[in-house]
Amino acid sequence: MKPVDKIAFGRRLAQRRQLIQLSQGALASRVGMRQQGVASIEAGEVERPGKLRELAKELGTTEQWLLWKEGPENEPPPLAYITQVPLLSWVSAGPLADPQAQVPAHESDRQLFFSDLGAGDFFALEVNGDSMNRVSPPGSIIVVNRADRELVANRCYVFMERGETTYKRWEPDPARLEPWSTNDNHKPQYIKGKRDFSVVGRVRRTVLDL
Repeated sequence: MKPVDKIAFGRRLAQRRQLIQLSQGALASRVGMRQQGVASIEAGEVERPGKLRELAKELGTTEQWLLWKEGPENEPPPLAYITQVPLLSWVSAGPLADPQAQVPAHESDRQLFFSDLGAGDFFALEVNGDSMNRVSPPGSIIVVNRADRELVANRCYVFMERGETTYKRWEPDPARLEPWSTNDNHKPQYIKGKRDFSVVGRVRRTVLDL
């Protein structure tokens, strides 16, 4: 079997991951690995990971390019595959609201279908409010990945704070839940400590019918 330079392999994987702005944790959740597994590859400790094919697909490249830098770096996307996602209810893009009205414990009978979401544990919510209207206008649908809770700056999440939930962008310095709106009345919600809030999941996609 052809040998692999583990250090170079790890650097190429990290290069592709950073190019598409994925955290190690997000990539790991998409392919069914632990974050430490991705970190070990990038540190040059792994020659051929068991999830090599899945990693290459998520990174938009080929196994050959990752392993040996052979062939084209960019792989055309595969035929779309479909993920069935339950539409649960709604999420507040404004003031915090009662989570019992937004993310019920049972799965809704209403199912939506999306292509190319990757690996994850997804549900969909309708947006209520305009605090995120630059990316998700009121009435749009957001697809949330419960399996991706690692906070990354400038990314959007559904949060729970003091027992209530909201849809906002994460900004770490200073730590806050940031609106992304044309309405200047919406203000950041500053976080004193990590125990004051939790992450329900990262918003993967916005859909709006015109």
